[in-house]
Amino acid sequence: MSKIYLFRHAQASIGKTNYDVLSTKGEKQAGELGKYLCKEKLIFDRVYVGNLQRQKHTQEIVAKEYKNSGLFMPKAITLEGLNEHQATDAMKIEMPKMINDKYLKSLKEKLIINPEKKHSFMMLGFKYFLHKWVNNEIIVKGIIPWKEFRKNSINALNQIKSETKKGEQIAVFSSGGTISSMIGKVLGIENEIVVADLNFSVRNTSFSKLLYSNKETNLLTFNELPHLRDDMITFV
Repeated sequence: MSKIYLFRHAQASIGKTNYDVLSTKGEKQAGELGKYLCKEKLIFDRVYVGNLQRQKHTQEIVAKEYKNSGLFMPKAITLEGLNEHQATDAMKIEMPKMINDKYLKSLKEKLIINPEKKHSFMMLGFKYFLHKWVNNEIIVKGIIPWKEFRKNSINALNQIKSETKKGEQIAVFSSGGTISSMIGKVLGIENEIVVADLNFSVRNTSFSKLLYSNKETNLLTFNELPHLRDDMITFV
């Protein structure tokens, strides 16, 4: 029986020009994850990572903790299928065209009255857009659609499983949406909105474990976060 650990990247730079960069807190989160894994003496036979900066940097910080602790971590194998979906990029392009959308206008009005709740309203707006995008109500030229993203992430998981031998432990550094897509496949969830919404529960640097044996895959744990204090927990 083999175990596949799905790690979400540390906190990225929400609200900044380049989201795909770890925040200062994110770097600390990744360090704490690395220290925890070293303390547990968790040794991996292979390591996979997407090619997004926040994914790679998280893995690099963890690998540095392994090196400092005298433990071995294999060189990471890059899989593009581990990248996050592109709903955020689609939203940046399409949102300016949705100024007359009733729901978004209501959020804007509430934001004016309650500016301290800016983050909450931003997340509600993103969730609203995400649902429309997942349902193909919004199609953006040059953006990988949800259906293709799902196919890519599942293919990545299948490749990882095909390369996993009996009794091995595998580390996968990816993103919340990608992890949700993989887990949705493992659990047989057919509702695409439910799969997409799993992303809102996946915390930064959390890990979920899959058991893989005799070509069968089962979810063992979801969204574990034993290495962070409450004040260090984030979702972006």
